[in-house]
Amino acid sequence: MSETVIPKKRNRNLLRQYYGVKGGDNPDSALDINSEQFNSDLYIKQLLNSKHLDELLHSQTSMLKEIRSLDSEMQTLVYENYNKFISATDTIRRMKDDFQKMEDQMEVLIQNMNSISDFSHTINTNLSDSRQKITKLSSVHSLLTKLQTLFELPTLLKKSIEMKAYPQAVKYYTQAMTILKQYEHVDSFRGIRSDCETTVRLLVDALRKCLADEETNMKADEVVETVNMLVELGETGHDITNLYLESAHEILQGNIDAVGNPPEGQDILEFVDTTGYDFLGSVSLVITVYKSAFTENPNITRLSPDDTGAEDSKLELSTVNKILSDFAYEHFEAYFKLVQIRFELETLSPDNATLVRGLDRFYRRLQPIHTLHPTASLERIGGEIVTNTIRQRISYFRDTLIAHFDETTEDIKQTLLVSKPAQFEGQNTLHDIMMTTKASVIGKLKLVLVNVKEFVSSDITFSSKSYFRGPFCVHDIRQGLVLRYFEYMLEKMSTYGEASNSQCPPALLLILARLCLDLETKTITYIASLTEEMFAPDESAVPPTGLQPSPTQLTTLAHDTTMKLLNHYVSVKGLAVSQMIHTSVKTRDWLGAVEPRNVRAAMKRVVEEITELDTQIGSLFEEGGIKGANSEGSRRALSHASSKVPSKYKYTPSDTETSLLNKLFNDQVDIFGEISFTKLSILTGIIKIGLKAFLESVRLRTFGKFGLQQIQVDVCYLKEYLWRFVDEERLLNILLEEVLSSTVDRCVDPVLMEPSVIMLLCEQT
Repeated sequence: MSETVIPKKRNRNLLRQYYGVKGGDNPDSALDINSEQFNSDLYIKQLLNSKHLDELLHSQTSMLKEIRSLDSEMQTLVYENYNKFISATDTIRRMKDDFQKMEDQMEVLIQNMNSISDFSHTINTNLSDSRQKITKLSSVHSLLTKLQTLFELPTLLKKSIEMKAYPQAVKYYTQAMTILKQYEHVDSFRGIRSDCETTVRLLVDALRKCLADEETNMKADEVVETVNMLVELGETGHDITNLYLESAHEILQGNIDAVGNPPEGQDILEFVDTTGYDFLGSVSLVITVYKSAFTENPNITRLSPDDTGAEDSKLELSTVNKILSDFAYEHFEAYFKLVQIRFELETLSPDNATLVRGLDRFYRRLQPIHTLHPTASLERIGGEIVTNTIRQRISYFRDTLIAHFDETTEDIKQTLLVSKPAQFEGQNTLHDIMMTTKASVIGKLKLVLVNVKEFVSSDITFSSKSYFRGPFCVHDIRQGLVLRYFEYMLEKMSTYGEASNSQCPPALLLILARLCLDLETKTITYIASLTEEMFAPDESAVPPTGLQPSPTQLTTLAHDTTMKLLNHYVSVKGLAVSQMIHTSVKTRDWLGAVEPRNVRAAMKRVVEEITELDTQIGSLFEEGGIKGANSEGSRRALSHASSKVPSKYKYTPSDTETSLLNKLFNDQVDIFGEISFTKLSILTGIIKIGLKAFLESVRLRTFGKFGLQQIQVDVCYLKEYLWRFVDEERLLNILLEEVLSSTVDRCVDPVLMEPSVIMLLCEQT
């Protein structure tokens, strides 16, 4: 019984290992159908107790399917193992047959080897007496063959040269030279050597011709082979190097000539591609071939101090490298000059994107050559060309901006010269012109910044170089382009404020002054910040200090320019008002004047002119604050002062002295004092100049009774209308009182008009 249980248990374990079923000591394993302790009776009993009839039927169906599946798998497994067993049996049978055949063949081979050994022994025994003679004859035959070769060597060399089999000719000659030198004292050998040397000169000339050939000297393998053959034939390394570089010079010079004479209509991209393919490609080949044939060739260069072979004919490694560097620098210098000229022409082109791509391609093409031969400093020289070209391009952009600004200001000037002042009344025309000018100037600058931004794009090779980006962003763009342009604008606008610039329309002075004020308050700072944001240098770069002009300096210059322009404007318009008043006073007969019936027309024109200026200035500048209260009472102060004096009152000398003392202790009016950037301040400056001219004109004339009263009416009229145009009415009162007081002093019959009559005349006017 135990004998049958053990095999079953073993078979069950094997099946478990095959199917990957794990056994266990679980107490419930008696109910597990896959367990060794499975108890069918307990399993059936458990099913009957735990499941309904439908579930039992379903379990039966599932179990039948699993049994059929296991039977099928078992049959397949048995079939596969049976086939493997049959195949193994056939293989063993074939191996037995093959080994039997090999044993038979080995026996035949042993018999043949024994037979060969017997024959060899017999031959050795029979030829033992003649062996020494045969050896001697064989050596004599070999010597005769060599001598025959030596005698035929000149002919062989000529045939090899004719067939261009130069390596074979060099091999014949070098092998024979040892013997020829050893037996040079023999006449026949001396003659052979002489003939060979004559032929070898032809061979050397042929090899030198090959080395100078344009098709051959660009192939590294052929050049190395030719150089080595020339060295074996006794040529010095220095001569061979010069010969190769002379032939390379002819090729490169042809490429340089082509660079200097490009086809007509060729754009910069085609130029860079063509020169990069021709000249730079040829230079790369020359350097590569040179390094293979000379720098790295132990037959030419002494690569280490331990190299002691033929020291006199070898060159030092530093010498070989210096020869190549000098050669490369000479040709690159000529090439770079032509490229610089071509790029300089391109800096005047309106197409900035093409120039950027051209510079990028040029710089990219230099990188492989710089890697191949770093001692030539190509990256540095190429970077200088790129930098110089970009600086010239920036100068072009700056000149374009300057020309645009000059053209814009000139257009405004011509427009204002042909326009009548009345065309600006009641409109913001001057403000519109100023805003259009500002938008045009700043918009043009922003457009230029967008264009030059292409030079530092992420896909541009040289833009990431620290030696380029820092100076470009700070010195070239921020200082050289933006701030220098603002400096030019301010200096140019400042020239319009010169006293000698008499052809400048006054309205243009106002527009430029407002433009300068905007530059001072926000535009310069905004554009400077925008530039720093668009053209940020490397984080590792040291922030520059002490650069001029700085934004702070420019804002100060803008402030000074605004002040200069407004001062000039006030002077010009004040002079115009002064001429109107002076002419009206000069051309009138004040002694014979009739009793006044209204305000003079000149005073009306003065008020109209000031009103027109108020409209123009108000469209550009803010109203401004008022110094002291302007009240109805203060406006009528002059009339009230006059009302205290009887209408028939005459001034006496004592009254004149009292008036002079009052003037002495009154506040002095600064006619040409500093003005602020407001409408009232500007108008006040103009009115002060006009009234000062009124005062000086009155002091030059003599007045009669009615002349004094006419001045009294004019002064009251000016007071009634000019108070709203000044920022400090006290100054207006002082000047007008001085005018009236001076008129009284210059009057032969100083009788003042009743204030009520004066007011009536002014109101009627």
